[in-house]
Amino acid sequence: MSNINTTYIENQINAAIAAHLQNEDHVRSRAVDALWALLAATLVFVMQLGFGLLEAGSIQSINSQSILFKNLLDVAIVTLGWWAFGFSIAANTGNGFSGDGSNVFAYPGEEYIDMFFSWTFAATSATIVSGAVSGRMRLRSYLCVSTMLGWIIFPLFSHWAWADNGWLYERGFIDFAGSGVVHLGGGVAALVASCFTGPRAIRFEYNTVEERWIDYKPRGHSIMMSFLGTMLLWFGWFGFNAGSTLGVTGENYIVSATCLFNTSLATSSSVIGMTLLGFTIPGGLSMSDVLNSALAGLVAITAGCATMTAWGSLLAGLFAAPLYKASSLFMAKLRIDDPVDAISVHGTCGILGLLLPAFFSDQVLIDRAYGDGQIEFNVGDQLGIQIAGMIAMSAFTGFFVAGVLIPWVYCIPGGIRISERDELVGQDFEYFGGYAYPDWEETVRNAHVHNERRAEVKIRKELQAIAKSQRREERRRRRSGSRIRKESQPDMDVFKNSNKKMQAFQPTTNPPPPPRDKGVAFLRTSSHSKITTPKHKEKKGLDDSQEAIQRQTSTSDGKTGSKKPTSVAEEILKIEAMIASLRAKIKGQSMDYSSVIRNGIPPSHSPPGEPSGSSPRGTKFDNHTNTSELRGAKFDNHTNTSEVIPNPSLTPHLHSRPHH
Repeated sequence: MSNINTTYIENQINAAIAAHLQNEDHVRSRAVDALWALLAATLVFVMQLGFGLLEAGSIQSINSQSILFKNLLDVAIVTLGWWAFGFSIAANTGNGFSGDGSNVFAYPGEEYIDMFFSWTFAATSATIVSGAVSGRMRLRSYLCVSTMLGWIIFPLFSHWAWADNGWLYERGFIDFAGSGVVHLGGGVAALVASCFTGPRAIRFEYNTVEERWIDYKPRGHSIMMSFLGTMLLWFGWFGFNAGSTLGVTGENYIVSATCLFNTSLATSSSVIGMTLLGFTIPGGLSMSDVLNSALAGLVAITAGCATMTAWGSLLAGLFAAPLYKASSLFMAKLRIDDPVDAISVHGTCGILGLLLPAFFSDQVLIDRAYGDGQIEFNVGDQLGIQIAGMIAMSAFTGFFVAGVLIPWVYCIPGGIRISERDELVGQDFEYFGGYAYPDWEETVRNAHVHNERRAEVKIRKELQAIAKSQRREERRRRRSGSRIRKESQPDMDVFKNSNKKMQAFQPTTNPPPPPRDKGVAFLRTSSHSKITTPKHKEKKGLDDSQEAIQRQTSTSDGKTGSKKPTSVAEEILKIEAMIASLRAKIKGQSMDYSSVIRNGIPPSHSPPGEPSGSSPRGTKFDNHTNTSELRGAKFDNHTNTSEVIPNPSLTPHLHSRPHH
């Protein structure tokens, strides 16, 4: 009996010792997991410092204090709301949509571990909007948006994707560290707020001359601050992804190590991808783009950091870099102003982060991260639930933020945006009466003057361009008009050139003015000279002289050719001699005057009312008759040249009056 009692007592003692040791192991394991979660949450909180430096360095210095002030207020306001009711909405209670509110104003206890860790995520989500609307959004409007993100939107998304009874979690939704819960929600809220607020006054300007919008994106005032902020974010992201295991006991340490290395691998490949892309796109390499590409890689790997393979992480970073750049250019094309590219980094790459686990996840890694049999991986089914979660989060955030901002825009005096003066001088001067850099104070106080000068120079350039265009159009119109007039008006060069040639062979002494009663048939006296013409060439000589006149006229006109007559003086003297001989014959003999007139008057000098080249019969010759180009008459060898009538076609100022 004593042996039985002794054995029983020993068994009870051993069982008690084993239970105690097991309890101690459990407590110890829980303590280690709690320590890991708290340290990871501290790393996540360091990301607030990284966000502050990155955003302050990426904007103008006149808004540096205001952006830091907003980040500080985000943390303070989210802390109060998360303790009051935010954590109770995200807790593992209630239904698939939200918690039951049993943890409102939570009492200190073991729940504080999860509360503290998830609080840092809520503060991170609320801070994303501050950089997107910096420099132009009123403080009260911004605080309203960030408060809604930290108090309502993030707690709901956290319950959907991470609570045991969340409707997305039950369907196998993969978002291990928050590409959708944290970053997509913040990115969509930043997009809606930027659309309602509008771009900065100095960002986009319409060029009326080129008829297009020009992007004058202001550069950040300190690339060093942006670099330090990016590196702090990278460092804090280790706690963001690896700390989501909430412990390192069991196989969780393997999951944490997988998260850490995949995070670095995706970030590095994204930086290299943007560097290579910078050498191929217009504009060259930009340091701000490289820094933002590192953040894009971090956001893209956040959802699948525990379930994706190393190759998948590498490809995630390579996809994130060009997608971020394309999204940034597209936002500028739509004239959506985002000084820090928060929409492209967190919103666009957050969508990419939700879609990639459907293609690059591994079943072994899924079971290790979520538990055996929790998620049955299939590419088609997984892609469907990932898309459903992405659409639900984007739509809910967009409608909720828009519903909050619309009353501020249309109902509350002052609206959502600061005044143009405050925007030009900076929000630092509006809120604090000074600037972060005192040496800039005097320059920024006169910012409105510089803006007016810039506008004046711009208007002057546009007016000069318009005047230049008008002068060019006037010159073109004049050239076209001169061509039309030249084609429509007669060419007077033939008369000018002929007159010059006639004057070249006239005597140097001017003839006396003719009497008024002698008409316009002017006579030129000269010495008697004999011009002998063979009888068998009399008619031929007259035809040759006519051809010489026609050849000279066509040459001067410029239409027949450029060849000039060889002896103009001889032809003119021959014509004058023939005209003088004809006049002598008419005085001494009777002949058919009508035939002479009909054959002699040129077509261009026909009397008014008569057909060209003809004259009425019976007309008598007198001093009023034009006989300068009579054709078909014969002459003697001895010609009297005492009375010579010049050719009217060669001297248009000596035209005879028509015969009446």
